[in-house]
Amino acid sequence: MQETGPAGFYNVPVTKFLVLFVGICSILAAIMNVKQYFYLQLIPHITVHHQFWRLLTSQIAFGSSGDVFFGSLLLYTLRVIERQYGSSKYTAFLFISVVISTLLELGALVVGAQLGLKSIPGGPYALMFSALYQYHRIIPVTYRFRVFGIVMSNKLFLYVLALQVAFSQSFKTLIPAVCGILSGALYRTDIGNIKQWRFPAWIQKLTIRFIKPYLVSPPIARSAATTPSQRPIVTGISPVENIMTAGLRNRRGTTATSASDRSDTASASAAATEGTSSVREYLDTITGRDVAGSELEPPSPEHTRVLLAMFPDHPRETITRALSSAHNNLNRAVEIMLSTPAPSNEGSSSHPASAVIPPSPFTAGSSGRSSRGHMA
Repeated sequence: MQETGPAGFYNVPVTKFLVLFVGICSILAAIMNVKQYFYLQLIPHITVHHQFWRLLTSQIAFGSSGDVFFGSLLLYTLRVIERQYGSSKYTAFLFISVVISTLLELGALVVGAQLGLKSIPGGPYALMFSALYQYHRIIPVTYRFRVFGIVMSNKLFLYVLALQVAFSQSFKTLIPAVCGILSGALYRTDIGNIKQWRFPAWIQKLTIRFIKPYLVSPPIARSAATTPSQRPIVTGISPVENIMTAGLRNRRGTTATSASDRSDTASASAAATEGTSSVREYLDTITGRDVAGSELEPPSPEHTRVLLAMFPDHPRETITRALSSAHNNLNRAVEIMLSTPAPSNEGSSSHPASAVIPPSPFTAGSSGRSSRGHMA
């Protein structure tokens, strides 16, 4: 269900009074075994015995414990209407809804007498569904989701709860629910400027002075934590600066170590890199950074230049292959390169016969001077 505004009964004294009043009256009616006084029946209670007080009592107490729970939950969720309207307008809206829905219920009893509708169970069903209609009209949808191809909104949960309340006693509770929806729609049309009507000022002053102080609720304190929760630090993954330094040291030390030492170091580094790479892939999967999946990506030119400067002994194909395997992640590419043994330098140390060594500027200068001397 949608949560709009702060939790609890903060700034909704009318809703708090309504939930407490309806709940207490329903519990007392069940304990004292006087539920028969809270349902509305046209014949003989209204027409014969003239028990017009039933028009009021039929709106203040539920007849079953299930309706008490779900009805109170529905009234509590609809407190967002009071925050939208304000307590003064919301009180006037409740009063107008009760009057209109009661007249509609009497008309439904008159028309439904031929169809077997003899009574309407007690409870503020019409009041809840009148407020539910306002909720449907003025509260926007927060999010939508899809179930089996059907698009639904976050309001669905409240509507399901209201549907359960409407059919809690079959069609007997459906009649006041429909009357409540009609009264809410009539209020929205603003016939006769009913939306501008308020209780007299002297009644509002008395209520604010003697009743409201007992219904005021403080806001629920929020958590004192102002910083977000820290993510776990995975040891074994060094920043790129440390990896670059280690790579340069390993490159300098490679020429001084034997082939057996290089193979042992490479195997140990490969094992460590495999562990750190798996951890990094796991973190990338969780955080959504590895969006390319397992497909290779073209290497980045900037990262290629950096790796060429760090690993001059490796050919360009090895560096581009490492970058593609790491999905252009420089840290992972450096780890792959550190675990890749450097090629033998025998071929690179022997220069080909066709290679031409450019003359040194100093040599060129001295030869120039000697030639000029000869010419002199």
